Amino acid sequence: MQRIVKTRGVKGAASLCAFAAVLYLLCKQLLQAAASFVMNLLVEGSSLDEPTGFSAVSVDVILLVTGIVSIILPIFWLLRTTRLETEDLRLTRPPQWSPLFCIVSFLGVANLGNLFGGLLGRLFHWQGGTTVLPASGAELVLSVLTLCVLPAVGEELLFRGALQGLMRPCGSAAAVFGPALLFALLHMNLSQGITAFLCGIFLGWLTERTGSVLPGMMLHLINNCIAFADIYLQMYAPNNIAMGIELFVLLFFPLAAAWLLWRAVTRQGFSFGAGMHPGVDALSVFTSPAYTLAILFLAVASVYFSITAG
Repeated sequence: MQRIVKTRGVKGAASLCAFAAVLYLLCKQLLQAAASFVMNLLVEGSSLDEPTGFSAVSVDVILLVTGIVSIILPIFWLLRTTRLETEDLRLTRPPQWSPLFCIVSFLGVANLGNLFGGLLGRLFHWQGGTTVLPASGAELVLSVLTLCVLPAVGEELLFRGALQGLMRPCGSAAAVFGPALLFALLHMNLSQGITAFLCGIFLGWLTERTGSVLPGMMLHLINNCIAFADIYLQMYAPNNIAMGIELFVLLFFPLAAAWLLWRAVTRQGFSFGAGMHPGVDALSVFTSPAYTLAILFLAVASVYFSITAG
């Protein structure tokens, strides 16, 4: 298949990012709808939402497979039809970096977003979906794979690998900001979207600085596992223990991150701009009508689902 002649302009790159993000969402919804259709054929009235006649393990396997395929398809399409090459995904071992500094800083950013998003959620009565976790066994293992591992690996590969790789010739600012905003809105929840946007900016910056998506995958996985553990403790641990751990995480990491960043900047001459590449202004992504329309569509959908989610 002959590749399409590509442009390195910000409009073209942002448009491709928007198409790929919407394609990811569309694939996920269509695959899950197809799975529900097949389940209904096998057991009348059954679906992924109401899996009558199906075990929790089989449902988790379906969700895991549909999640993997919905990430692979947009990346495959981009590799086949755009200037994106496999090396642009940056699946390479990073040079020397500071894991402890990055882990604490990232968790500080994530929990600051959680605090801010939670406050806004209460203020505007934004609702969040309820995640029910099994107590143990194969169901719990599959839940970890579906909720922790798959998003950490797959989303970093798609957003910080493929989409950021498409935007990189436009400069680091646009390459970090453009995919991060799409990543945030694709969560379809405004409270979670605030955290996702801040995390997306940090992970995008880290990818540019280290030249690899692997550190971001690790940080994303750690954050997912902490959130997973928090939900698990709320369900199965005494309330005072679950509440105490949650408050510790929410307050400790932002404070620890602020202290580390202050020391790094004032005493060690740390610069956030090191490793970044010059280019267009980040907001130039909105010169692409396709990107702007995708953002507006996802924003409206996020507002709708935030208000109506039970």
